[in-house]
Amino acid sequence: MFVGDQRVTEATLDGFVDAEMDSYFEQGATLDDVSYGDSRQKAAFIVLFAELGQALGLEAPDTNNAADEFEARYIEAAAYYDEIASAAEPRELTDAEFEALNSAVGSDQDLLQRVVEGWLASQNLSQEQLAEFNVAAQSDPAVLQQVVQMWGEQQAGFADDLSEYITEYDIAVNPRYGALDISPLVGVFEVEVPQR
Repeated sequence: MFVGDQRVTEATLDGFVDAEMDSYFEQGATLDDVSYGDSRQKAAFIVLFAELGQALGLEAPDTNNAADEFEARYIEAAAYYDEIASAAEPRELTDAEFEALNSAVGSDQDLLQRVVEGWLASQNLSQEQLAEFNVAAQSDPAVLQQVVQMWGEQQAGFADDLSEYITEYDIAVNPRYGALDISPLVGVFEVEVPQR
């Protein structure tokens, strides 16, 4: 994997995958229960965001309580992901993105709940404002539709930023880790990392 002038070796990524698999097997999982491919993609995603945050010069989170290096990378990646996402400038959704987003949340109540919770968390509402929102959302379905659109516009800006970072930092991943889409919502936005 390449992020700017940093190269993360296959041995490093494979070490993270092997450690994760070993922990699954220690807990009683069998080969039928786990996927090396999924674990490789997860490791690549985590390491990519940890490296990108460092390349952007973002403030490193405290990783002193991490159990191992991979958990430390996860803590870094999660913090950097959130910081990059919250800094993104919203942009209007394309018609295709709007339709794909509405289709996705319309057919998946868990996704709708995550979208609403994510939007609410970003708004820093007081308890009184949150109560008012809940009353309004229960009485008028258009309130949730508006939230989904505002959340989608924020994610669209985030996806654009990620695409720009891929180009700016010449980010690439080894083909053995598969097609890696780091989009904030796969199927609505596309942010595929080139392979090399």
